[in-house]
Amino acid sequence: MTQKATAVEGWVELTCAFCQGRGRDPFGLLSALSTCGACRGAGKVQVKEPHTPCRACGGSGIQPFTRLTCLGCDGKGVQTIQEPTEACPVCKGTGFDGLHLYCLRCHGAGVIIAKAADS
Repeated sequence: MTQKATAVEGWVELTCAFCQGRGRDPFGLLSALSTCGACRGAGKVQVKEPHTPCRACGGSGIQPFTRLTCLGCDGKGVQTIQEPTEACPVCKGTGFDGLHLYCLRCHGAGVIIAKAADS
C-alpha cells in the first residue's frame, strides 16, 4: 500500500485495497464499468492514523469467501487502532467469530481498547 501525507493532520491517503487503485469493481458484479464500492471510483481512500492491516480480510479489502467489500474495514484493507489495546476476548485476536464472519466485538481488528487499570 502506498502512503502519501495529506493536508489534514493525522490522516493518510492509501491506494484502495479492494480495487487496487483502479477505481472499478474488481469483480464487475453489476457491470464491467461499475465503480469500486470502497473508494467510490477514486482509487484512493483516506484513513486515520494509526492504522494496521485488517485482520478480517488480511488487508485485501475483500470479505473472505465472497466477492464483497470487507465488513471489518469497508474494503480499505486497514483499520484505525486506538492505543492502548488488548486482545479481543471474543475472537482471541483472530478477527473472526468462528463462522467466517468478522468479530462483532472488535469489528475484525482482533484488538479492543484496553481498560484503564484501577488505582
